[in-house]
Amino acid sequence: MILRFYVLLFLHMVMLVSCDSNRGDQDIAQRERAVELREQRVALLENEYRALLKMRDSLNSRVLAKSDSTTTDRYNKWPERVEGDWNSRMVCRASRCANYVIGDQRNERWRFYADSTGMHVQVVNNDKYVRVFEGNYEGEKIILRILNDSDLNTKIIRYVQIDDITPNVMKGTLVLTGKNNCEAVFSVELTPSPK
Repeated sequence: MILRFYVLLFLHMVMLVSCDSNRGDQDIAQRERAVELREQRVALLENEYRALLKMRDSLNSRVLAKSDSTTTDRYNKWPERVEGDWNSRMVCRASRCANYVIGDQRNERWRFYADSTGMHVQVVNNDKYVRVFEGNYEGEKIILRILNDSDLNTKIIRYVQIDDITPNVMKGTLVLTGKNNCEAVFSVELTPSPK
């Protein structure tokens, strides 16, 4: 009887020790996830810091350009009818992604500007900076490619082509490409922001 008690006690202790090792593995996995999240945040801050440095340099070059009239047109600019703030309305037209459904709508504010680093479009949603596109104006077509993205988790490539440009509206297509052959196509309609 006493032997049976000791055998049961021994088995219970073995089970408790194995449960604790599982808990330890879970704790290690949680710590590793926390470290990965911190690394992603640091990478995001690094990207934003580089973007701010570029912006600072471009602002400094603007001040220098204003003081020297010979340097005012050193870089390409958006046409007057394009430069400035635009309200965007985007509607998902096709999707092979779980995150995007046909008919999804997005509204953002796009700011077309140029500086010494090139022609850009800054995208703002609910007064919060979202992303910056690098732009090219090719005749009657605007091509935008993502410069940096604050959403490091999704790893989405964004490509915009605006090919219907008038003074009161610009229309085109936004293509999002992500992991596992994920692709979503949005129609884009831009209207000038009221000043």
